[in-house]
Amino acid sequence: MTTAAVVARALAQAGIDRVFGLPGGEVLVLIDELRQAGIDFVLMRHEANAGMAAAVYGKLRRQPGVVLATLGPGAANLLLPVASAYLDQEPLLAITAQLPPELPASHTHQLLPLHDIYRPVCRLTDAITADHAATSVARALAACMERPYGAALLTLPAREAVKDSQSSGESVPASGEAPDRRHAAPAAAAAAARLRTRLAGAERPLVLVGLGFDSINAAHLRRWLDQWDLPVAVTPKLKGIVDETGANFVGVISGMAADGLMVEALKSSDLLIGVGLDPVEIDKTWHAELPIEWVLEAPNVAGRVPAGVQLVDHATFLDAMTSAPPPRRWSRPFAEVQRARLDLLQARPGADVRGDAAGMWPGDLIGALVAAVPANTIVTTDVGSHKYLFGQFWPSRHPDTFWMSNGLSGMAYGLSAAIGAKLAHPDRPVLAAVGDGGFSMNAQELETAERVGAPFITVVLEDGSYSLIKLAQENRKLPPHRMDFGRIDTVKMAEACGVRALRTADPAELTNAVHEAAADNRSLVVGVPVNYADYRLLF
Repeated sequence: MTTAAVVARALAQAGIDRVFGLPGGEVLVLIDELRQAGIDFVLMRHEANAGMAAAVYGKLRRQPGVVLATLGPGAANLLLPVASAYLDQEPLLAITAQLPPELPASHTHQLLPLHDIYRPVCRLTDAITADHAATSVARALAACMERPYGAALLTLPAREAVKDSQSSGESVPASGEAPDRRHAAPAAAAAAARLRTRLAGAERPLVLVGLGFDSINAAHLRRWLDQWDLPVAVTPKLKGIVDETGANFVGVISGMAADGLMVEALKSSDLLIGVGLDPVEIDKTWHAELPIEWVLEAPNVAGRVPAGVQLVDHATFLDAMTSAPPPRRWSRPFAEVQRARLDLLQARPGADVRGDAAGMWPGDLIGALVAAVPANTIVTTDVGSHKYLFGQFWPSRHPDTFWMSNGLSGMAYGLSAAIGAKLAHPDRPVLAAVGDGGFSMNAQELETAERVGAPFITVVLEDGSYSLIKLAQENRKLPPHRMDFGRIDTVKMAEACGVRALRTADPAELTNAVHEAAADNRSLVVGVPVNYADYRLLF
């Protein structure tokens, strides 16, 4: 077998059924070997989009996503999704071509020091050779699935790809394999006993669930919170880990809309319990300034563990908590915060506040979309003002149904993530909420979605500006300079990619159109005019 064939076989044996990417002459042999191994190659329009789609696809399937690119510019374009995977804890294996090492030293055309570039944000970087091809793939896949999840990079020179290989490789652990908890009980029991004692004396406890909590343990977490009726808040990457329509849900922390209100709630608590809380999602410094009882089962991003914290298995810890009755009862200590949070969205301001502002009020937009899609809909967002809106107010009810780039916060994530999510769960509706700035960066991937059979609904919030930065200018008393752009016709862009589209400022029309598209499992793009000034009332 050739080296490329060994690589393809190793991926297939590990359960990889899709590789996302863009072709180049140097990876054509590998693409053909993927085909022969039964692995679908998802051809996308840009390497960065391919990498973000692959990462979401992989994490939803509890295995590494795999993205393939050529050398030089193709490999360079993967830095964005690899960086996103590093900070957002998404398992991603990037495979790129590279120039053969035996070329003359003076041959520098398209030559980049890829391992040096990627090593700081990768768990592993390695060059695939004929002698060690299967082993390199196995080690890279395993590295991606180490907690915290992250990225790995493998390079494969075209000449190496066609060499005969005798590599037999090593076994690859099954994706999503349940952890061995046989030795976790003593530490978990001790941590649970300590926390029960602290909770007995707390008047305003608040559980904070973050990126380091594995959704496979959602049932254990919900059982504890519901049985003890504990107030809970989440970071955006964990939206849906608890039912956000529940009576004990306080809100979303870490820089979303209503952040001032959320930070005040944190400060007013007398016991913050960080279950999987990772500061990578937090854009302020309260995580270092407020006392937190950390309950972590794996290091945070960059291998960080708070001083004096012992890692414990979350499932075992939570079962230990619910094995005893609650040490006391708490009577909605954050009820005022909960009411104030919902009032921000539901109490639509009158004309005396909004003036003649055109466009749909954000609260009406959220309400229209909630009414249009079932609760198991997977929602993805891009980055911008709408991210803050959906991050705080979209009522996620199920684990793994909300996806945004928050550790890195990179634009163009929303559409790419929607493609990966729909391919991972073709039976579920997928809704991408993006701004018109982000939409213009990769709207061409709508054609990709149609071609690969991944229909989803896109709602484009049109305010004709990079509104989040524009608001930052205002807050710093700077003049509004170079933040507005000319209108790009959302409907025509969608139609050019073969997708039906409309524009509306009517909530009822939005609900009906989205509901019909979700029921028919077809793509739809809806442009919704909004006014950036409305965000001032929510942020």
